[in-house]
Amino acid sequence: MTSGSLAPGDSVELRIAGPAAGGTFVARLDGRVVFVAGALPGELVRARLTETGKVLRAEVTEVLEPSVHRVPDRRTGFLAETDDGLFGGMEYAHVDLAHCRELKAEVIADQLSRIGRIDRDVAVTAAPGEETGLEWRTRIQLAVSGTGELGMLRSRSHDVIPVTRAPLAVPAIAEADLRSLRLPGAERVEFAWAGSTGAVIVRGETDRAGLDALAESLPEQWSILAGPAAPARPTGRSGAGRGGNGRGQGRGGRRHRGAGRSTASAPVLEVIRGTDHLLQTAAGRDFRVAADGFWQVHAHAPDVLTEAVRAAVPADARTLTDLYCGVGLLGITAAEATGARLFGVEGVGPAIENARINAAGIDAQFVAGRVDTADFPSSDVLLLDPPRAGAGKAVTDRLIADGPETIVYVSCDAGTLARDLGQLSAGGYAIESLVGHDLFPLTAHVETVTVLRR
Repeated sequence: MTSGSLAPGDSVELRIAGPAAGGTFVARLDGRVVFVAGALPGELVRARLTETGKVLRAEVTEVLEPSVHRVPDRRTGFLAETDDGLFGGMEYAHVDLAHCRELKAEVIADQLSRIGRIDRDVAVTAAPGEETGLEWRTRIQLAVSGTGELGMLRSRSHDVIPVTRAPLAVPAIAEADLRSLRLPGAERVEFAWAGSTGAVIVRGETDRAGLDALAESLPEQWSILAGPAAPARPTGRSGAGRGGNGRGQGRGGRRHRGAGRSTASAPVLEVIRGTDHLLQTAAGRDFRVAADGFWQVHAHAPDVLTEAVRAAVPADARTLTDLYCGVGLLGITAAEATGARLFGVEGVGPAIENARINAAGIDAQFVAGRVDTADFPSSDVLLLDPPRAGAGKAVTDRLIADGPETIVYVSCDAGTLARDLGQLSAGGYAIESLVGHDLFPLTAHVETVTVLRR
């Protein structure tokens, strides 16, 4: 069989090389690169080709020589029926947790080198108390089948695979009895948990009987909301990655807000029970967040990231600008710690409204607008936490021109981070530190915090 005669469904034998961005692994077939799902470096596998166009893709059907880091696929523990096949989104479900972090570090270093021309070793640290990688998601979105069953999407497909509980979710979400729920007409269901209260959003044309059944199945601390179908968040993970009330949900990554982000209004949600917002706590402070608004997905992520950012901000900083500020999590906590005056920019109008509420007692100003065209002041420290698309040249050029002494860049995408860091490095900034945080265990996604000084 030659590469020119390949067709989807063909079975091939492959020796796996290293990890690739997105959770696949690289092999070669007749000189062509193949991106293989479900493999591990060093393994010999039999795989079924799934795409044979300009890019070759395959999925493992049999492991002939397994890696010592291979474990039983954890996705099977969430399936309603074992013969339904596996859903997408947990790209490293078959990998031991410590090795997942090693793979992510290798991918980050490769992206930095190839895209940013930056040669640097990277470490990826575990989230506090993370031992299994299974109960961390405080936000998740589930697909709904034509018969109303809740589930996850098959990888690179619109097929819904029913699940008995939400994969990777914190116990409060995982306790929802998904097997008994039926929401015919719905397109997807989003769960968000804030520690003591939660919200469920049903999107689509489900009937009132389905909503009533949902309300009856959940404790009173859950708000129930309904709204029209909204554009699917580009998870690339079928909801088990970054997605679900994140910025680009799923894996996520992250963040459906574009690099500049418009201020277009989201569809109005009807409150069936409870309220349209949640109160999240981080760094000892409460933050108001819309039920469908962005908040860090891992239960420990807000504290991990605020601590990393505060440690990077000089104690004598007097002015601080927070780009892509969301509801103000990173900027407000850093300003509170230093006494700096805060200026925040965000393209999502409701998030800015909540940021103003959240900044009570802080010398802060927030504006709604596209970051790439917004008028923001020069400052001692600049924070940015962009969507997966990264900041882009218009923003990095502005930062280089303004010349803040410190830039703290929080990223969820190693490729766009590498691009932006390459531009900032060429503009006179030096990378003081770059640390990966495994805030999306068992997925291919990873958060990084980079500190640059002029």
